Amino acid sequence: MNVDFHTNNNMHNININTNNINKIQELENINKKLNIIHDKLIFIFTPPKVGSTSLVSSFRIFSGDQYGIIHIHDEIMLEKLIGFKINVTINDIIKYNANTLGKEIYVIDIYRSPIERKISAFFEKIGPYHFNNRDEIVNRYNVNKVILRFNNIFPYLANGDHFIDKYEIETYIPLEFPFNKKYIFLEINRIKYIKLRLKDSDEWENILSKIFNFKICIIRDYLSENKVIGYLFKNFLENYKIPENYLENILNCKYLNYYYSPQEIQEYRNKWTCKICAPTFISYTEDQYKVYEEISIENCHMDFVQKNHYIDEGCVCKACIIKRNRLKKKIINRQYDGEKIIHTEAKTEFIENRVIQAKKINNTIIKYHQFKNKNPGKLTINFGK
Repeated sequence: MNVDFHTNNNMHNININTNNINKIQELENINKKLNIIHDKLIFIFTPPKVGSTSLVSSFRIFSGDQYGIIHIHDEIMLEKLIGFKINVTINDIIKYNANTLGKEIYVIDIYRSPIERKISAFFEKIGPYHFNNRDEIVNRYNVNKVILRFNNIFPYLANGDHFIDKYEIETYIPLEFPFNKKYIFLEINRIKYIKLRLKDSDEWENILSKIFNFKICIIRDYLSENKVIGYLFKNFLENYKIPENYLENILNCKYLNYYYSPQEIQEYRNKWTCKICAPTFISYTEDQYKVYEEISIENCHMDFVQKNHYIDEGCVCKACIIKRNRLKKKIINRQYDGEKIIHTEAKTEFIENRVIQAKKINNTIIKYHQFKNKNPGKLTINFGK
């Protein structure tokens, strides 16, 4: 596979204004809070529920010693991660690291088919947000009740595309997605942008290994069917049928028509046409949805920035590096068993292994002295030449 990319290093200056001392200080503080210590960074800057967590864990395991991995969805998520309000954008942070600090920067986004993404986004917050209850209880809800709620808010779920809408590179995006390659690679002002499609995830290993020039295996992480809500999620997928007017709106979506070829769109149409339930469904109006959103936020009892749901948390201490190297070998040999790299657990294992090794050494020393006392003059040690 050849890696093709477009470069434009003569574009208009988009450097951060270094005369703005307050802004530079804020960017420095954000870097510290994000623990950015590497000279090479991968920003996995995507909407939620497009497969980004799997990408994060995969990069951390296979390149954590070379690259810092930053996973972010938007500025609201960033504020919750660092613990204070910000006056800059994620794009500012990316450009600051690339153009002011001279770091090697990759920015990755993923496109996911729209109906599946909406379903996944809905289930991500279904308990504490949409039904103001614990997932364990909502998991036992009648699926028809859940389907009705989903259809009422369907048009407002999981819209937009970061690569097109948020990266500020729209004038450099190819007029047509390269369907044969199955990814976009752009280099603009020293920043390398990559756009993948979730439907091609089986080929991510080859695509990314070629781009980054090291072996990377993709690990499936944070799947909805494996969560507490898994039973209801599977039941929903088996029973959900889409209103015809919703499907037609989806098929006219500009993002779908850019990232999918005409043949792929037809296949997508065929997939969902056999799951149509009625000609028309009337969703909440925009005003009704605003009220729904306000009440849901007010009632919500859970912070959705979940820091500890990765297979690999990304810690670079000695204990985590040792465990990461061991896990990497398992994955390459297709022997992965669901083990995670969590700092507290890795540290405990590291200490326990040190104790075991110390005991072995101590026992060897004791046996040596016991043998020496019983057999004086008979012990010969050959140190070689």
